[in-house]
Amino acid sequence: MDNTIDFDNLDRPILLQFYADWCAPCRTQTGVVNHIKADIEEYVDLRMVNLDKDREWVEEFYVRSVPTLILLNKQGDIYWRQSGVTPPQLIVKHVVEVSELKTIR
Repeated sequence: MDNTIDFDNLDRPILLQFYADWCAPCRTQTGVVNHIKADIEEYVDLRMVNLDKDREWVEEFYVRSVPTLILLNKQGDIYWRQSGVTPPQLIVKHVVEVSELKTIR
């Protein structure tokens, strides 16, 4: 995982997908995200975060269960968060919403 991301100065929103190799629902969630990947890549960057290897990020975002999706806006703030297997329509809805937000500084 690239730990050098400056969350206060993002070029575009990021969808973080927290998972574990041993987690069956995580594999289901990865299939869902892969299915809609082409539709959402124009709006957000996607990052996979391994629960067992990326402990710094797990603690930073207080992830206690997987799968967990966290969508950050361009300011690095959490716009949406969901634990459990999430349907593709809900992911796309929030990705499109966050991409349409205007930057307020």
